[in-house]
Amino acid sequence: MIIKNLLIKYLIVALIAFVLGTFFPNPVAKKKTENATIAWAKSLGFGPPRFEYHNNQEFITSLKKCISYLNFDIPKNKHINTELIVAQAIVESDYGRSRFAREGHNLFGIRVWSKEGMLPLLQPESIEWRVRVFKNKCESVKYYIEILNTKKVYAEFRRVREITLNRDPIQMAKTLDNFSTNKQYEKYVIEVINKLRNETK
Repeated sequence: MIIKNLLIKYLIVALIAFVLGTFFPNPVAKKKTENATIAWAKSLGFGPPRFEYHNNQEFITSLKKCISYLNFDIPKNKHINTELIVAQAIVESDYGRSRFAREGHNLFGIRVWSKEGMLPLLQPESIEWRVRVFKNKCESVKYYIEILNTKKVYAEFRRVREITLNRDPIQMAKTLDNFSTNKQYEKYVIEVINKLRNETK
């Protein structure tokens, strides 16, 4: 009888541990497993998807594949809304057709404050900045995500992202006045978001 009671208690404890471990996993163990999975995937050659496109839709599809790849290795609370990324890339690179996108893999017109990069057309050599060059287009998306997640000037963007649970790209776009010198920039990004939404209806 004592052995039977001990066995029942053991089974109950084991069941509770199983349920807790399944639905409320240890964050440290979870992160360790995620890191091991990422390392395993990379060891198999899982890397940034290639950007292959000949039209607007193929550009959007390639960009979304890149975003999914990057999100695999970025904490969920640091993700940037996909609609917003796509809209900004379209505004900045004209669906990947701009010179900076073609020659420098830069989809967002990201600058570097040195003379290492691409000199914009009609700008004198004396300017102290260039347009940054990336090894591939997915690298430019990764750097863009890093900028929005870390730079002080995008604190309001991060606040709105948190409030909206990263689900309202239009509200987030309204915080991006520092991303461009064009005063109409936010308006253009929002117009592209709405245009893309209308095309998928």
